[in-house]
Amino acid sequence: MFKVKDQSPFVIALITLLVVGSIMLIPLDGILTSEYFSEFQIEYIGLTLKMSTLLLLAVIAVYKLKSFSGLSSKYKWSFRYLNLIPVYLFLLGIFTFISKDLSQINVYDLLLLLMACLTVGFAEEFIFRGFLQPVFLKRYITHKRGIFLGVLLPAVSFGLAHLFNLAVNDNVPQVIGQVIYATFIGFFFGVTLLKTNKLIPLAITHGLINFFFLISSLPGLEINADTAVDTTAEATLSGQISEAAAPILIFLPLLITGLILLRKIEKEKVMEKFAD
Repeated sequence: MFKVKDQSPFVIALITLLVVGSIMLIPLDGILTSEYFSEFQIEYIGLTLKMSTLLLLAVIAVYKLKSFSGLSSKYKWSFRYLNLIPVYLFLLGIFTFISKDLSQINVYDLLLLLMACLTVGFAEEFIFRGFLQPVFLKRYITHKRGIFLGVLLPAVSFGLAHLFNLAVNDNVPQVIGQVIYATFIGFFFGVTLLKTNKLIPLAITHGLINFFFLISSLPGLEINADTAVDTTAEATLSGQISEAAAPILIFLPLLITGLILLRKIEKEKVMEKFAD
């Protein structure tokens, strides 16, 4: 019988990534036809369904693991201000659409986008912070740099999960950029979970970051001819690399903040949380 506590955390991470990839690559386009839904709605209804499935599996895995995951009422919500650090990302996301004509937005599309983004936030946080991070921490907590490894390795797994985007995006530098900055986000959220003791606020923050950055993709907010950007340079490899580098720089402060916060975490208190 397969028992999580008896397996290598790397094996568990690999299985987790395979499960995530298998579900995310399910073709739902044939079920959600354009006769009833727009292309935007098909994409985000499909995303919501897939992420809801992953969330359900993650919730089951978290409770089967019976380890510290930020869901227990035993630990109070501490250092709440840390959850406000990513607010600068909300503002950057708002700047991408603030000058556009918002009157053209379909309210149903907006609500669908919000629901999809929150579902993504909850699913990914439950999988990588709620489940995988405790698996790695329990294995490495006694090592000299155990907390660092226990937070970093799930964050890297979270970043690698974005490689599945290559199935729908042939812009390789952009996807590699997603892997890097997703790792930054994952590391910051992992450290924040250890400091705050609560997973739900992280899941909400995660979802809202996605939401504010994706509002500009709503139908009705497309870039028109007057504001269109010359994509000739972006089509070249150097242009793609330059474009992919910008988000990495935007999310880099989260990694730096996470590294600073990590130094202030008392190993003994973390070990208490993961004691059998």
